[in-house]
Amino acid sequence: MRLPLILSTMALAGCLASRMRSMQSQGTDSSSSRFDPAQRLSPTAFEQNATMKDSSVHEDPSLLKVGVRRDDVIAALGTPNQITHQGGQEQDVYEFNPDGSKFVKPKTYARNIAAGVFTGGIATVVHQARIHHTEQQLTVYHLTYGPDGIVQSVQKESRRDTTRDSDAQD
Repeated sequence: MRLPLILSTMALAGCLASRMRSMQSQGTDSSSSRFDPAQRLSPTAFEQNATMKDSSVHEDPSLLKVGVRRDDVIAALGTPNQITHQGGQEQDVYEFNPDGSKFVKPKTYARNIAAGVFTGGIATVVHQARIHHTEQQLTVYHLTYGPDGIVQSVQKESRRDTTRDSDAQD
């Protein structure tokens, strides 16, 4: 009897910690949009939450390079997945799925927490595993801007696991 209660409490704590970390790292995720029913309950929001994709935005290497204005990047690619400040410079992080669509991290809804409680934490574990698997396949761009709002450096990181391809050929 105690084990399901402990598992559900741990799952709930993990969800809340993940959400808090997400809100801290995303300077763009305003709390007002978080509770706006029109925005959270729209068909687009449900689709993006389920697929973890914003198919209206696609990876554009011509914008993800040195010398481009931040306003142009945001106009074309939307809000960054993450905004950080390092050494007085602003850095935007954009994450893209293998098909080129922009990655959208799913939000934690009350139904996710309830499913975790009623399944003894199994639903939460499966949900987190799905998110982790998707994140391992992303292409991530770190754009660092100068004081004038122009991209000074771009770091491209591909998280796709290439060891599986070589193992399959052996």
